[in-house]
Amino acid sequence: MCPERTDVDDPRRRSVLRASLAAAITGSTAGCASILDVDDANGGDRTVSEGASIEGGAFAALRDGRVVAVAAGIGGAAFDPTATATPVQDALDAVDAVGGGRVYLPPTTVTEAGPVRPHPNTGLYGCGMNVSVIHVRSSGTDGVRFDRDESVQRVALDGFELRGPGVRKDTGVAIHYVDATDDPANDPADVHVGRLYCRQWGNSVLRVEEGVGPFQCRYDFLRADDCDAGAAGALLDWRSEYGPANHFGTVVAYPNARASGAPTTVLRQAGGELAFEDVSVGGTAGTLVEQTDGRLRAGRLHWEPESQPATPEALVRLAGSGVTHVADVVVDTGTVPYVYELASGFGNKHLVPPGATRGTVTGNVVRVNGRGERGSRSWYYGVRDDVTVSLGVPNEGRLRVLGDAGVGLA
Repeated sequence: MCPERTDVDDPRRRSVLRASLAAAITGSTAGCASILDVDDANGGDRTVSEGASIEGGAFAALRDGRVVAVAAGIGGAAFDPTATATPVQDALDAVDAVGGGRVYLPPTTVTEAGPVRPHPNTGLYGCGMNVSVIHVRSSGTDGVRFDRDESVQRVALDGFELRGPGVRKDTGVAIHYVDATDDPANDPADVHVGRLYCRQWGNSVLRVEEGVGPFQCRYDFLRADDCDAGAAGALLDWRSEYGPANHFGTVVAYPNARASGAPTTVLRQAGGELAFEDVSVGGTAGTLVEQTDGRLRAGRLHWEPESQPATPEALVRLAGSGVTHVADVVVDTGTVPYVYELASGFGNKHLVPPGATRGTVTGNVVRVNGRGERGSRSWYYGVRDDVTVSLGVPNEGRLRVLGDAGVGLA
């Protein structure tokens, strides 16, 4: 459990933070008004032209390995990782104390003792996914944790690596949303993840717990290497029944099974509205999608395991009546009995047959393993021979195989 940091909300604490920030500006960043300003020889401010050598200010603080906070009215302040166990959180607390702002990571590794807990209207930016690193070394500790009892909106995370303590340790979750408010309107919203690289987590990379529904969040590029979620629910584990309008651009994952000995399920969905443009996985990836409910739109799902600790029953396993569209599944390597499986209670599924594959499908493209939801329809845009109906499942017309339906015009 991570204790709530309530001290920053105390007016006296805010006053101390402002004073500390002012001192840091004077002593650590040479009075910079922004990360693009430095003092000239005459004591005035000047804007650095492109290509100019910067000897002072926030750039120098970043070069020297400090975490820099920038907010309106206070300029910048530098936090030395050798002087505090929580430099990133300290910087976020500082900009929150004056209404929000940005925190910049240096082009090196910064060790953080506890989870990073974003505030509203704050951004955390690095110098690149393989350049800036936040290393959470403590066992059982999350990387980024949304657990405040206030509405946390308009948060940005971009351009850094979020590193855990190693898959053989008891790690927390890389990005963790927990139920902390009584009003769903106060759930996290408008979280924007640009390019984020997660490594060495022995747990989920993203988890949304029951009772919390992040909404209108966007993840442009999320990569996970050297992670093992074989003993967890999934690499991306959406346990909540709700959470509208969440979008993922590109997801790349190469999990391993060094700790669990089991394949990693990529996505488990119990609800919410999720859209994925492109998912590409290798390593010890197992099932691509395990859905019990919710709405899902998946563009391209590329499965290319390098080893298989166990063989999944199917790559995309769907249940529930939430509208689901799967446009493309690529079985590039590995062996699997079925590409799709429709479980009991399925409805409103739209499935496109996979193209030519280099992997091996030993059974069929689709297996219907339970009765569809009464009054619903699902569609498979392939031929009848692609579908296997398990023994005991009645033909009630709830899966429509379209085959060559339609009128050919060209």
